[in-house]
Amino acid sequence: MMSLITSMNVLVIEDDTPKLNAIMNCLTEDVGVVSENIYVARSLTSAIGALESGTYALCIVDMSIPTYDFEADKTGGEPQAKGGLDVLRYIQSETDETKAIVITQYHEFTEVDGSASTLEQITEQLLKRFKVNLLAVLFYASQKSDWRNKLKFLINGEFDGR
Repeated sequence: MMSLITSMNVLVIEDDTPKLNAIMNCLTEDVGVVSENIYVARSLTSAIGALESGTYALCIVDMSIPTYDFEADKTGGEPQAKGGLDVLRYIQSETDETKAIVITQYHEFTEVDGSASTLEQITEQLLKRFKVNLLAVLFYASQKSDWRNKLKFLINGEFDGR
């Protein structure tokens, strides 16, 4: 019997190529997702477009993404420090089944008023606000593997054996 994990569709929303490659490697090598079932969006616009046109069991969401794909608009549009929030809002309002995991490489986020929120504060707010769809917020550090272990554990716990 084939595992649900190997056949599920995953949308990775990430504009940083080294981080995207690390996430893709983790999904295929550590988790066992078939690479043909992994879709990539590099901006808020392409992420929403992909969610509108496809069905995904899981979205890996970067919090800081540009408005448009760099290839389509050489500037990438306005960088959205919390563009991932718009993706989470869309997932919560438009998809019943899609689960999300945020993976960010920032320890803190600057608010509109100039104040800063720590990753812990943001995590608490996001998990409360998007509790139906959001599984976790993970801190990404390229030199460390704990994010990979946590991602594998979360995906296996949520999708294996359903």
